Amino acid sequence: MTAETDTAEAIAVRVGDSGYNHYGQKIGSKGERTRQVLIDTTVELLESKGLRDVSVVDVARAARTSPATFYVYFRGVPEVVLAALETASQTSSELEALAARDWLAEGGQAAARDFVDAYTQLWNRNRTIFRVRNLAAEEGDTRFLQSRMEQAAPMMEALSAAVARAQSAGRLPATLSPRACAGTLLMMLERLAAVGPLTRETDGLSYAALKTAAAFSLAAMLGAAP
Repeated sequence: MTAETDTAEAIAVRVGDSGYNHYGQKIGSKGERTRQVLIDTTVELLESKGLRDVSVVDVARAARTSPATFYVYFRGVPEVVLAALETASQTSSELEALAARDWLAEGGQAAARDFVDAYTQLWNRNRTIFRVRNLAAEEGDTRFLQSRMEQAAPMMEALSAAVARAQSAGRLPATLSPRACAGTLLMMLERLAAVGPLTRETDGLSYAALKTAAAFSLAAMLGAAP
């Protein structure tokens, strides 16, 4: 490697650390606070606007700083969202424990409802950036697609293993792909978390009714006992 390549790689490593900006410069505690204000302000603006509708000027004005200061820390608004996603999670110790339980034992239906409740609550704590991430990923931004895949990975692995165990016990067809089953469940749960709270209490489509139906589907896919 050349010295130039070494330097570029060193900067790339630093950028992944919260103590450095995207130029690889150390920013210190004051800089960390400014960076976090920019992240928090951007997320607040995105609660009522789309990613393409929020500009650097909008963020700087709302954060009571300047665009020049913004560019010290981020290249643009999408990079702020990616930074916010670094501290968001789609898994928890509760979810991991539920996914790893013996779904073939009694209480599977109740555990499935607990899983749905825990997943949707966790997702909605970060609903603004998850919504923006998903839309950007679906529009073809590979950075957001990568983030989405990485954040879903722990649950993908845990649910895939649960499906495989159900297949081994003869509860599910051996022809099913465990990862495809897990992916289908996560897509269902993400969509439920995103739109469920917006549903009206009419025509049997209340949020509670949707979660009950989702729990039934989850239990069935994991070969859960009643």
